[in-house]
Amino acid sequence: MFLIRTAFWLSLLILLLPTDEQDQRVVYGNAETAIKDLRTFCTRNPDVCEASKSAANTFSKKAQFGAKMLVEFFQEKTGDDAYVAASDRSDRRPSFFRRETKSTLTADDMRPSWSVPSDGSGV
Repeated sequence: MFLIRTAFWLSLLILLLPTDEQDQRVVYGNAETAIKDLRTFCTRNPDVCEASKSAANTFSKKAQFGAKMLVEFFQEKTGDDAYVAASDRSDRRPSFFRRETKSTLTADDMRPSWSVPSDGSGV
């Protein structure tokens, strides 16, 4: 399936490529016109832009509210505080992200005892 999708997109890209310099100028001219049109869209249609800003704002508020509901749900289920202050983020994670381990190794134990010489001679 990956190969079919790749072939489709490559074919589409090849179809959009110009065949000679004249076509190339036409393509660049059309691209310039399209970009200019997009830049002035809100000046020509202020009502549409205002409505889309309002819709984006509403979407953002709904996403924030949904995320807050999820956090509260997981807090209720796990009993952990998912909102951790930035200064307190050392190694505290909600329990559903924490892995219990029986390893007795410390971080110093797992650090390799060798390293590349600082003068670069080992590279």
